[in-house]
Amino acid sequence: MPPQNTEAEQAVLGAMLLSRDAIVDVIEVVTGSDFYRPAHEAIFDTVCSMAVRGEPCDPITVTAELKKRGDLERVGGPAYLHELVQAVPTAAHAEQYARNVRDLALLRGVIAAGTRAVAAGYAADGVPQEIAERAVEDMRAARDRGLAVTDAPPVDLVDFLAQADDEPEWVIPGVLARWDRLMITAGEGGGKSLLIRQIAMRAAAGLHPWKRARIRPVRVLLVDVENSAAQARPWLRKMAQAAAEEGAPIGSGQVAVEIPDRSVDLTNPADRSWLARRVERVRPDLITIGPLYKLALGNPNEEETARAVMSALEMLRTASGGAAMLIEAHSPHAAPGVKRRDLRPIGSSLWLRWPEFGFGLSPAADVGAEEQRLMDWLPWRGARSERTWPEQLCQGVTWPWQAVQYAGNGPIPGAAATIPAQPEHDEWLAESLS
Repeated sequence: MPPQNTEAEQAVLGAMLLSRDAIVDVIEVVTGSDFYRPAHEAIFDTVCSMAVRGEPCDPITVTAELKKRGDLERVGGPAYLHELVQAVPTAAHAEQYARNVRDLALLRGVIAAGTRAVAAGYAADGVPQEIAERAVEDMRAARDRGLAVTDAPPVDLVDFLAQADDEPEWVIPGVLARWDRLMITAGEGGGKSLLIRQIAMRAAAGLHPWKRARIRPVRVLLVDVENSAAQARPWLRKMAQAAAEEGAPIGSGQVAVEIPDRSVDLTNPADRSWLARRVERVRPDLITIGPLYKLALGNPNEEETARAVMSALEMLRTASGGAAMLIEAHSPHAAPGVKRRDLRPIGSSLWLRWPEFGFGLSPAADVGAEEQRLMDWLPWRGARSERTWPEQLCQGVTWPWQAVQYAGNGPIPGAAATIPAQPEHDEWLAESLS
């Protein structure tokens, strides 16, 4: 049997019957002839025609249109359209399902072109070079079917440089834009959890994470797969109170908190779908999630596990429409005799290349650093874009962390003396999470 996937074709059509956004995503990937089953091609063409006319597309309206065209019984009747809706796990994955359908259609095209080439070779009807050239053209046509006409021409360098630079669509001005990924690492008890939550809560309140400046409040989804609700609630409450004391209370609907009462495995389709539904419901501008090692039950050092988790996180960004993402990860234990521990995330080396930005918290060596809980903010991967980051962070008063930034973005002698003294028993330090 030629390569085909009935379930993927059903999922594509079911997503189109559930979501107009899915229709837009799908028609940019497949055409009706990409479907293996003629019934599926008929349903696809009908939905596309209705969408172009601006008509609603659901099992009821599409049933009526198919009946008008005389195709209803040929495609399986009204019951089959409802079956298609039940077959799709989530409409957010429509584009991925469509790619699967398109790729299998490409393989069928390759097989057909190869079959014709073999038949022409055996027939020996014509000049051998012309037979070979026709075979090459036939295979190229199979490769480019429906794609070559949409390809934009290459841009000349002069025209490219003449174009204005696009201003990033900021989530946090100067720090994170839409689609950005920031992974923060530290050792156990290093304060990365509190820092990530602080960034998110300040952004939700309309406060810049490093400065005393106002920004546009953003919608946040906090996903904590390590701490319980009882552990998370006290420090989230304190952060909300701190924001209110700055005159920026966090309103209803600004922060959604997801703390599952079970382990989460993003290599499992059921867990991926569960989290995708949460993202689709909240539609956040910023997602925080972690720690990384808790997002899969498999071996974190294996590339297969890492790829599956990366794919799931990419799916969440797509489902949200491009939310920025803050990911918490643990760093390895310090090697014997080494003063500063490796800040790269534990797990597969693939994670080193995945996020746009990767930083770690490392205890500073400055005089008085231990008393102030002074931490260096160090990159463990090269940044892909210019952003505004602090040089260091120290223990805060109303918030867990306070940014330390120097003129010229460089350390100055006696820096520890410029840090304000903190209470001897700090409530954030006493209740910090790992």
